Amino acid sequence: MKLDPSRLMALAIPSRGVRYTDRETMLYALAVGLGEVADLPFVQEDALRTVPSMATMLAFEDGWLAAGGIALPRVVHGALDLRFHRPLAPAGLARAESRLVGLGDKGEGRGGLVHQEVVLRQGRRACCTVLSTVFVRGAGGFGGDVGAAPEAIAIPATAPDVISLVPTTPNQALLFRLLGDRNPLHALPEVARAAGFAGPILHGACTFGIACAEALRRFCEREPARLTRLAARFAGPIYPGETLRFSFWRQAHGLAFRAEAADRGAMVLDNGLVGLA
Repeated sequence: MKLDPSRLMALAIPSRGVRYTDRETMLYALAVGLGEVADLPFVQEDALRTVPSMATMLAFEDGWLAAGGIALPRVVHGALDLRFHRPLAPAGLARAESRLVGLGDKGEGRGGLVHQEVVLRQGRRACCTVLSTVFVRGAGGFGGDVGAAPEAIAIPATAPDVISLVPTTPNQALLFRLLGDRNPLHALPEVARAAGFAGPILHGACTFGIACAEALRRFCEREPARLTRLAARFAGPIYPGETLRFSFWRQAHGLAFRAEAADRGAMVLDNGLVGLA
């Protein structure tokens, strides 16, 4: 199966309203690893704060895949790039305005990339612009790149300024899927093995959320308004229960980062960027 550029780029994705409560906001924070006493502003309803990367869950909707001729089991997350315009309310109504902005061709027999932009609004004001890339296995060779592609973020060749270890839990994918992404790749061993993995893998959006939580803890004093951007490319799987090793490099307006599976030395997130106010 190859991506069909004419079908995909002409696809109209209806805007939709997403209503959520403080329960979803707290569940998201717990699912990305926040839960210590210092994290109470994200997991307790008094003066509740929203983890900025929760925008990925409010923006998430995969119904357009079938309309575009893409089978869900062939799909994994390729990259995310979030621009934060103002903090998300801890509960309420968001409107997601979505469109496909480009396709990437990895070549015959290889993968195809689909780049989707979602603008999340609360009231008339934009809260976050989400640029999401999905990787469709075996869907390349359709004739070359089309439309816009995400910015390529370089990682310095120097030693990192900060290294941190963040464990994941064996049930983290099962917890995270309660937020809406119920792809069986993250729950059923037989589906994961058929896709070429040793077992169910953690959602890319969950790994991305863990990176957001770590940035909030280490560099933002847990203040969401200090985070202006978060971007990363998904370079490989992390299995629930493994430990992530983050490497951060300080830059003029934030940090570059990457993350690997600590025990395997395998890259999980690469070309990462944290923008700081």
